[in-house]
Amino acid sequence: MFDKVLSFFRGCTYDGKDNMTALKDISKEKKGKKIKEIFSNVPVLETQRLILRRIRVSDYSDMYEYSSDYEVTRYLTWHPHKSVDDSKEYTEYLQKRYNDGKFFDWGLEHKDSKKFVGTCGFTTINLNNNQAEVGYVLSRKYWGQGLIPEALSSIMDFGFNYIGFDKIEARFLDGNEKSRRVMQKMGMSFEKKMYNSLHIKGEYKTVHTYAVSREAFNKLYKTQYR
Repeated sequence: MFDKVLSFFRGCTYDGKDNMTALKDISKEKKGKKIKEIFSNVPVLETQRLILRRIRVSDYSDMYEYSSDYEVTRYLTWHPHKSVDDSKEYTEYLQKRYNDGKFFDWGLEHKDSKKFVGTCGFTTINLNNNQAEVGYVLSRKYWGQGLIPEALSSIMDFGFNYIGFDKIEARFLDGNEKSRRVMQKMGMSFEKKMYNSLHIKGEYKTVHTYAVSREAFNKLYKTQYR
């Protein structure tokens, strides 16, 4: 199954030491099985201001605060949640996805407020090309504070230097300049623009793709995994 692109439409603790064996030099087949094991028991990652951990059912109320916000979901592929029950059902659904090793997102918990403020992780993993795509969403109350680049620096380091991806890309819908700036901050550069290539919310959208290699990322960000 991991020979194909795995996607979704939006533990154990790793401390940067040798308590996990890096996947960079193992075969595609073994890497696929190991990735499934890892994300069935999502490793906890920490940054200066965030704890990155498994999304829990108990997060549904905090999730509803941002997932019901039109401005947050404006450039995403999914519609705003209409009720708190939508968010609760989604968090319940994610538990099975996690348990099956088929969901590759971390929940973002703000250390100071203790609130669940968004998600960030791998939206696709393509082992044929040894690359992944990242995606993210953040409560509007926390915009403009650099939290998504902070989360991405940890997640992309994990992807490049623990899992061993050669390339990580991200996509945004036309008009989402905030997302473009996040990608540029992560060292990503423009790769392609697909005009009217995605039909969502009743209209066709133009999609921009940015990407960065492991080598380029490691020149900008310090890694925990070498």
